[in-house]
Amino acid sequence: VPSDVPSDVPSDVPSLSCDGPNTEIKVTVTTDLYPLETSWTLVDLCNNDLIAEGGNYRSTTTSYTSTVTACVSYFQFTINDSYGDGICCSEGDGSYTVTQDDIEVASGGEFESSEASSFGTSC
Repeated sequence: VPSDVPSDVPSDVPSLSCDGPNTEIKVTVTTDLYPLETSWTLVDLCNNDLIAEGGNYRSTTTSYTSTVTACVSYFQFTINDSYGDGICCSEGDGSYTVTQDDIEVASGGEFESSEASSFGTSC
């Protein structure tokens, strides 16, 4: 049953079935002092499918990790801060890291409203 109550658990889209090889993508977000402002999406740019998303974090300075298995593709990770001050460094030391098959493909924390990184194999 869907709920409007925020939770500490990211909302993952179920893993996809592929004709070809799979890839594992892991997103780790460490929240700042205002965790409810933070959200993110992972989109397959080859078919514009939402692969995973996270947000509604409730605990400050806490690390949350979400792992998804997807078909090998070209992806865009976008992290958002609804207040517009990023997740580091004026209101805590938040950060994010994205890995694909255990290789770091994006990281940061100092941004304003959003930051996007693309990675993977071209379409």
